[in-house]
Amino acid sequence: MLRRPMTVLAGVILLAGCDLDKTNPNAPTQEVTLGSADGLIATAVGLQARFGASTAAFAYAAGLVTDELAAVSAALVTISDAENGVVTPGAGFAADYWNSEYRTIKTANDLITGTGNVTMDPGTRSGILGMAYLVKAAAIGELVQGFKQVALDTYNTATPVFVDRPAALAATLALLDSAETELTAQAVSSQFTTQVLARGFDLPNTVRAYRARYQRLAGNDQAALTAADAVTRTVFSVLPFSTTVRNPLNVLSSGSSGVLPRDAFRLAAPAGDGRVTFHVTAAVITGRIGTPLDNFARYSDAAASIPTYYPDEVLLIKAEALVNLNQLAAAKAVVDSVRTDCPGLVPNDPNPCLPESTVALTRDALLAEIYENRRFELFATGLRWEDTRRLGAVGAGAPGKRCWLPYTIGERNANPANVPPDPEGTDAPAFPATC
Repeated sequence: MLRRPMTVLAGVILLAGCDLDKTNPNAPTQEVTLGSADGLIATAVGLQARFGASTAAFAYAAGLVTDELAAVSAALVTISDAENGVVTPGAGFAADYWNSEYRTIKTANDLITGTGNVTMDPGTRSGILGMAYLVKAAAIGELVQGFKQVALDTYNTATPVFVDRPAALAATLALLDSAETELTAQAVSSQFTTQVLARGFDLPNTVRAYRARYQRLAGNDQAALTAADAVTRTVFSVLPFSTTVRNPLNVLSSGSSGVLPRDAFRLAAPAGDGRVTFHVTAAVITGRIGTPLDNFARYSDAAASIPTYYPDEVLLIKAEALVNLNQLAAAKAVVDSVRTDCPGLVPNDPNPCLPESTVALTRDALLAEIYENRRFELFATGLRWEDTRRLGAVGAGAPGKRCWLPYTIGERNANPANVPPDPEGTDAPAFPATC
């Protein structure tokens, strides 16, 4: 299991304003922690916990402003407001998403800098560096799916400059290249795999899968296809939790920040789609503002792992790239391999157990089929939000309620010269929004 406490989402509590590179005053000093191999190992273990927390914060925020998650009856008003796309700059869930990702980036930066100043086993160093580059890339990649601009160069500066989405995606891909370079140049040590790496977390394949994910977001179809083909199909990489260190999405299934799946997810699925029962359990629950809710299935268990990616995400990225490269028959074959997965190559993966699609071999029909499969395959990963933007399905009453979240008040107070204006107002934009 992960060996550091997980951050829990703050609900509507506004996190204190701070720069994006803040040191925890209750922890050992940076010099002490990063000045020894043991300190770096402990920090690398903690990085995985932070990665799990920030990934959960992204999935929570994205699910809330799309058609995936909604507020439970005990949730506070800002949570139920957000499910209708109403988000103030002081909304706690947005602040927690932002701050959690930058805590993850801070820890990754500490490791990237610290490993050059300490004598340690070369294979342990390569593993720590590969992990740090990967997780930093993941945090930036998650940020660009919720915020229109982000800060990249945050190390040892209180006033980082913000960059646009193309620059952030380029930085994400460069970090993934650095991660792969470290992991291939020097084999990781047994010390790294036994003392640092979380059980079930596959670094090389997560690097490749994320390269496919972010090449897709950047619009680089051939690069996305090449990256997708490099991912080993028999691997399911996850971040583990336990009954002591609980899965954050399990924690957030009740209480003042609580959300559960909208029953619309289950009701919209094809008859017999096994992915529904993998993700949700049918229930009769009324949300805070009357939204009908189901229970989580996977995340009903406090010890459930969070996937770093689902294996069939990679195939759906491949299928979309093939469509965009005008290889329509090949794209349909890939989609059909996802639909007919039953059982799959990987244990505990969502299995649709559906027949092959009867969709026509046209670009529009195939893309619609791909996005429909992404909806049911990738539930509660946060990726639905980006898909609604790409489909032009954003605005009041649409599957995606907003294009972007506002920047936090704390960040704006700490860095007023560089934080951009909020790209949208408090209310959901009119449909169809131009993101």
